Amino acid sequence: MSVSRTSRYRRSPAAKPLVALTPIKRKLLRFLVECRVLSLPQLVSLGQLSPKGTRRQMRQLFDSGLVEVVAVSRAALAPEGAPADETLLYGSAPNLYVPTVQAVRALVELGVVDSRYLGHSYPAYNPKNGLFLRHELLVRDVRVWLEGMAYREVGRTLRWEDGIGATLELGEKQVLKPDAWFVFEIAQDERPVVLVGLVEVDRGTERGKTRWAEKLTRYHALFSSGKLLESTGYKNARVLVLCPDEPRRERLAALIAELAGDERLAGKFWLITAQTLEQTGLHDSVWLVAGQSQSYALL
Repeated sequence: MSVSRTSRYRRSPAAKPLVALTPIKRKLLRFLVECRVLSLPQLVSLGQLSPKGTRRQMRQLFDSGLVEVVAVSRAALAPEGAPADETLLYGSAPNLYVPTVQAVRALVELGVVDSRYLGHSYPAYNPKNGLFLRHELLVRDVRVWLEGMAYREVGRTLRWEDGIGATLELGEKQVLKPDAWFVFEIAQDERPVVLVGLVEVDRGTERGKTRWAEKLTRYHALFSSGKLLESTGYKNARVLVLCPDEPRRERLAALIAELAGDERLAGKFWLITAQTLEQTGLHDSVWLVAGQSQSYALL
């Protein structure tokens, strides 16, 4: 007798109604609402569950209409170093999830997330915007890393903004659009330490200096105008830049130092490869500061 396999993109008509949102389901949904899109491996890290356990929880949320599963090709989400051959034509990419409006409303009613998330826009993720999705997931890797630091350092993310929510007003109709920004608090015996970071993901796909020259101009305006305090509540921040590989990191650090023309501005840009980020802690000297030859730790 053959057994039919439940489609990953279609809700099961035989699924039982979800009676209540358990603590783990609330936790997974909270991260999903705050981040807007997450992959199964990212949710595994955030929920501190096994892949099988996380997949089961997300399937129940999917069948209950609280999340959607994004259809995307394996090639679209292949790692930067994956071989560009026929192997990318077969198999499936890890599940990608986005929350539904029902999920946001449920968490707001439960007091798990703020009501401002009701007004958040959720881009239409689909198989045609795979390159955009890969960029988005790299941004979310920073949030996953932060939550890993929360477990290791006894800290917590006070605020996370990405997409349109990360836009910073500069005045005179000028804005800065980092990929994300965050406020992270690390508990210590004497008093908490707060790390404020502006996130930039550079995939090395753009050539020339134009894009980064524009960014440096806007970052200079942000740091010299006091607008950072208005937006984040803090006067100081670092720009954390994720790069695809070590050669690109070194070239970009040199370019930022050249374009900044100011040692103080260049010193706010801290660069790391995405692969190294996964393995590093707050006290590891692995961040390359633009304009300097040695690496530093964030704390």
